[in-house]
Amino acid sequence: MADEAGENLMTLVIAAHGTDFVVLGADSRATVESGGTRVEINIMEKITPMTKHVAILLSGEAEVGDRLVEKFKLSLRRQDDGATLIAERLTEFCREDARQLAGVPTHPSYFPNFGFIIAGLDKRGSKYRVPRCYRLDSLSGFRLGLSRGFAVDGKPMIARYLFAKNFQWGMQLDELCRLVAQAMFDTMSIDGDVGGKIRMGRIDPTGYTEIPETDIKNEYITSWDVERLRRIVEQ
Repeated sequence: MADEAGENLMTLVIAAHGTDFVVLGADSRATVESGGTRVEINIMEKITPMTKHVAILLSGEAEVGDRLVEKFKLSLRRQDDGATLIAERLTEFCREDARQLAGVPTHPSYFPNFGFIIAGLDKRGSKYRVPRCYRLDSLSGFRLGLSRGFAVDGKPMIARYLFAKNFQWGMQLDELCRLVAQAMFDTMSIDGDVGGKIRMGRIDPTGYTEIPETDIKNEYITSWDVERLRRIVEQ
């Protein structure tokens, strides 16, 4: 935000699904900018498990979005689960919060820019096995959208290019983990607004599981010579 202190997630968050699972990825960088001064913070948690089979990924302005996520999580009941149910309830929750804000006399003309990816599984029969990725953002008036196959938010261009080139329906878990991790790594290597640790998780019929950092680094990422690439581009 110009001319005043503000925290902004110049971020990358990704959710992509296979046949009965979803893979999640996010960086951990936030930036605080004020009067031309910029400070980077690399401790942000942008993946929040909400229920056994649903997680929310946050992009945009951290303080408002994070407050809504934590407040919404407290409103859920023990039996609430399923990506579609949680996405629809979050939509109504955010709209109601915006309506209350609009009724405040000091309501600013500026409206914060933030968004969510709601990713997880819906029930089929007795088990959660149908993958879903929904998108919800403040600037659209919290109009819920369904993403087919994958959803990318924040600084998306490199990741969307890689997914357009390499994503296929029915990818195996390790294949999709490699694609998500590589999209995160390649973006971080080029764009300084995306950084910190890469955090990943997966949601399958057994629930949410965090993917260890050692697996991300040693199994899912292929390193490349950034300086060599830059020299090629500059020629």
